[in-house]
Amino acid sequence: MPPLLQRLFTHKTVRVATVLSATATGIYLIDTHKNARAFQRTARTAWNGILIGWDYKFNFTPGKADQINDLHQRVANRILHVCQTNGGLYIKLGQGIATNSSVLPPCYLTTLRALYDDASFVDYSVVEKIVQKELGKDIHQVFQTFSKLPIAAASIAQVHKATLLDGTVVAVKVQKPEIQVQIQWDLIAYRWLIKAYEFMFDLPMSFAVDYTTRHLREETDFENEARNSELCNEFLQTDPKLRTQVYVPKIFKEYSTKQIMVAEWVDGCRSTDKQSIQAMGLSTKKVMDTVVDVFAHQIFVSGFVHCDPHPGNVLVRKHPDNPKRHQLLLLDHGLYMRESEEFRKQYCLFWRSLFLLDKPTILEISKLWGVGDSQMLANATLLKPYNMDRSPSITTSGNTSVLDAYEIQMKLKTSLKDFLVNSELLPKELIFIGRNMTIVRANNKTLGSPVNRINRMARWAVVGLGHDPASWTSALRANYMVSKDSNGRALTTRQPLGFWKALSVSLQARLNFWLFEAALALMSVAYHLAQFKSYFERKVLGRKSDGFEAVLDDALKQRLEQEYGIKVEGDLFDA
Repeated sequence: MPPLLQRLFTHKTVRVATVLSATATGIYLIDTHKNARAFQRTARTAWNGILIGWDYKFNFTPGKADQINDLHQRVANRILHVCQTNGGLYIKLGQGIATNSSVLPPCYLTTLRALYDDASFVDYSVVEKIVQKELGKDIHQVFQTFSKLPIAAASIAQVHKATLLDGTVVAVKVQKPEIQVQIQWDLIAYRWLIKAYEFMFDLPMSFAVDYTTRHLREETDFENEARNSELCNEFLQTDPKLRTQVYVPKIFKEYSTKQIMVAEWVDGCRSTDKQSIQAMGLSTKKVMDTVVDVFAHQIFVSGFVHCDPHPGNVLVRKHPDNPKRHQLLLLDHGLYMRESEEFRKQYCLFWRSLFLLDKPTILEISKLWGVGDSQMLANATLLKPYNMDRSPSITTSGNTSVLDAYEIQMKLKTSLKDFLVNSELLPKELIFIGRNMTIVRANNKTLGSPVNRINRMARWAVVGLGHDPASWTSALRANYMVSKDSNGRALTTRQPLGFWKALSVSLQARLNFWLFEAALALMSVAYHLAQFKSYFERKVLGRKSDGFEAVLDDALKQRLEQEYGIKVEGDLFDA
């Protein structure tokens, strides 16, 4: 053997190699069997995070502009691989990117949509052990029957159909056993990646990390989900119409823990299943009316918002008391967001002001929220193009010149930084409200846009303001005193009015009310024209048409291209 190899294979070298190999094997086995692969998942995330950062840092350059689309696709594929391999909470995080990818290249949305496919599930023998551990009884001592295969599986839990000993049919939601171990590591990895990318790309990204991680933790606590379910139902009971149109299944608290939840079994079809809804003799328009109403009520009136209203969580059945009417079944109450009362009032005012073209109030609220580009905020709020200087328009224009790929991305980066002047002031509620509205909009589009969603939500915003005439006046500061709390959050309080001021407010309120109604009427005309055009295309020309929401999509794409140089392909705004 050559001298060099003899030196390499000394007894000391062999001993060190043996110890290192044994240590690595031991860590791997312990992490796999006792730690739910948490260390491996975090290491995989860190490694891919470094590769993605490196890829963007050195390949996102003017000299490689012709390769930037390939760069985006490469990174999207890498993110998909990490999410699918790690599973669990990573599936939900990846779905969040796909749902809120309006500011990302289209390949992120199209690639990460694969995460919405059916998730894996744990074996029945594991479920038996979880029931034994959580309820302190054998599964057959609690349930008369229990399906061995889940009827649904998601990223953090799966649902089985069962019957209690008294014969009551129930749905049993069982959390996957590794989630509680993995979530600690997963959220740490998520936090540090966001901070690292914020530093690398000089963009405000970490301002909402604490808020987001807190809600994700709450989603894995089924006792919290049971409380959300009850509170949701309590708020629904305050509205005489919604209390009969929407039903929240009962939770059996005596059989529920942090990792198991037993709820009343309900049958229904998905809220976007047009064929099944019509087969029941129900109206898709009336169904979608209620879908928009229930979530608009949550956003503008109760301030307690369901943040995952995808069609599988909003079912439809015939009303038990009147088979000719429909009833929504609201499921999966794990992810909710509670608005502060100050934000709720400001958000209602913002919506109302958009329809009154009340530029002073729009600018004032944008400033309070730390937003520099109020028009971009209006576009994101309505999910349609908006111009503060003229009535809302949905007319698309001709093609415009498009910047090269590198310039487009840099212009978008600059726009985002100009948009978010002070990230600490931005209400974190907007994150989950945006998610809710994006999904509801996509559901309406799937059914062919049977509902004028924007008009309906605008009316709920007015309901949320109450009967105070001052809410109809033209400027926020004229009738509200604006201050900040100890944390820098904006506070609005009603100022007392004298006689002449009160008279002026009353007259202006009446005028603004009719201006508001006129704006809604114009939008209704545009809506019905778009729906007629869609009907003509489907029935006469045999083309696919999604109605008014598709028209808004096209108009918003035109606006993004004209004002920000962003060329949008495909259904980027679909959830």
